[in-house]
Amino acid sequence: MNKFIKTIGIAAVGIATLGMTSAMAARPDHCRHDHDHRSHASNYYDYYSADRYYRAGAYQRSGQNSGLSISIRVGDDRYNDGNYYRDRNYNNRRGYNQRQRRVVNREVFGTRYNARIVLTEKIVRSRHGRQLICTVDARGRQAHRVPHKRLRKVARRNCSKRAQIRILA
Repeated sequence: MNKFIKTIGIAAVGIATLGMTSAMAARPDHCRHDHDHRSHASNYYDYYSADRYYRAGAYQRSGQNSGLSISIRVGDDRYNDGNYYRDRNYNNRRGYNQRQRRVVNREVFGTRYNARIVLTEKIVRSRHGRQLICTVDARGRQAHRVPHKRLRKVARRNCSKRAQIRILA
């Protein structure tokens, strides 16, 4: 019977020690800095005396929930609202300035691969005046198989004499 009482006593002391250890682990370290201690331990004022930050009310992280809010907007914020890309002058692939470009000639040539050659001639207005640009491009699943030499031949035969030739490969 004596051994049984000793075993229960040792178990009670062990459980009490374990409970005190977990309570001590939950207790935050004392901080000597002058700031709102809830920034590093939300339960700090449960264990230590209240100071001027405790009486300030709910914890405010870097000015949030303050009574005053100032917002300054400089310039046009069209990019952030949803209407920028719905503008009638905006083209999804090339952006604005579509009125400064006009397609003069567009031809499509077949190839023996699963691809096609697209020739586009357009007048582009720039700060240097108007330019005629001829673009030759291979498109399709097997566009990589179309030889560069074939693109050059199509450009030489079908682009205007005064056009600047651009071959996209």
